Amino acid sequence: MTWEAIVIGGGHNGLVAGAYLARAGARTVVLEARSKTGGAAATDAPWPEAPDIKVTRLSYVMSLMPPRIIRDLELERHGYKLYPMGPAYQAWPDGRSLTIYEDAARRNHEQISRFSSKDAEAMTRWDAWLEGLAAVLGSLLTQTPPKLGSRRLSDLRDLLRLAWRYRGLDVRSVADVTRLMTMSARDLLDDWFESEQVKASLAINGVIGTWAEPDSPGTAYVMAHHSIGDVGDGHLGSWGFPEGGMGAVSDAIHRSAVSLGATVRTDARVERVLVAGGRAAGVVLAGGEELRAPVVVTAIHPRITFLEQVDRAELPADFVTDIERWKSRSGVVKINLALGELPDFTADPGTEVGEHHTGAIAMALSVTTSRWSFRN
Repeated sequence: MTWEAIVIGGGHNGLVAGAYLARAGARTVVLEARSKTGGAAATDAPWPEAPDIKVTRLSYVMSLMPPRIIRDLELERHGYKLYPMGPAYQAWPDGRSLTIYEDAARRNHEQISRFSSKDAEAMTRWDAWLEGLAAVLGSLLTQTPPKLGSRRLSDLRDLLRLAWRYRGLDVRSVADVTRLMTMSARDLLDDWFESEQVKASLAINGVIGTWAEPDSPGTAYVMAHHSIGDVGDGHLGSWGFPEGGMGAVSDAIHRSAVSLGATVRTDARVERVLVAGGRAAGVVLAGGEELRAPVVVTAIHPRITFLEQVDRAELPADFVTDIERWKSRSGVVKINLALGELPDFTADPGTEVGEHHTGAIAMALSVTTSRWSFRN
């Protein structure tokens, strides 16, 4: 069969790419090396002695997938179902606790007032500031970055179109976005809050998925990035549990892609990307099978693609050097546990299901120790 598009990698990103290409009318095949699709968004039963207990082994909750994808791919029709997470909860050894809600300003004010009346007032302004950032950053997440420095008419047109789109931003908004890229989560929180407990609870979002600590430059943006998600419930920064775990999300995307005409192949490891005239022209699978297409999309780690699957002689030397130097290791460790009962906190005793059991439980006694977060 002649393909018009090949997607390397059947994780959720590759499946989305395959679905959109098929939706656009291209004869598309998605190639996954493993025996199942989903990648990091897969639900597994990791304990042979307890096969009925299933967990999302890597990713864990929904937030940052644009609602547009859910609508375009009709994921709900294919089994996607989400339950909004409960509040974020933190307890301290002195018997106090802090619960932060996504959609209850009055209750947040009461909770934060336990630690600082000034911070309780600041939280309202903080939420409004994040909403303003979301208007800028949120739309950028689905845009192809402009090619800065290019003199091609089409690239200049894209750059001007982007500038026109944000022509109404004031100087302060531009400055805030610029500062976010270089400042630390601690510095940003110090600008807004005084209570170490309040700052500790918020700082966790600045180190999720990063090889960094709250004092590291750039973690302010990470914190803001994790606060502009939308799961379709109308509340900025909300998170949600998918029914069936994150693997069910990948499965829904998989079914959508197939319904749109894409072919999804598992146990199809790509060994080499074929290049002709400086352009990708197809792939060679582990068994020697060749597939050709004028469009090849890679949805796996760039180091694998450009250092192992593509002949380095086909790439600019400085680009290869940049990829070789690209450090993508992470300080994040995810441990999956099956508990015999719900946590029993001194601040909120009892093992019956309480509101504080329904969302994220943090273990961060200070900003410095804001490194641990548990999702139920």
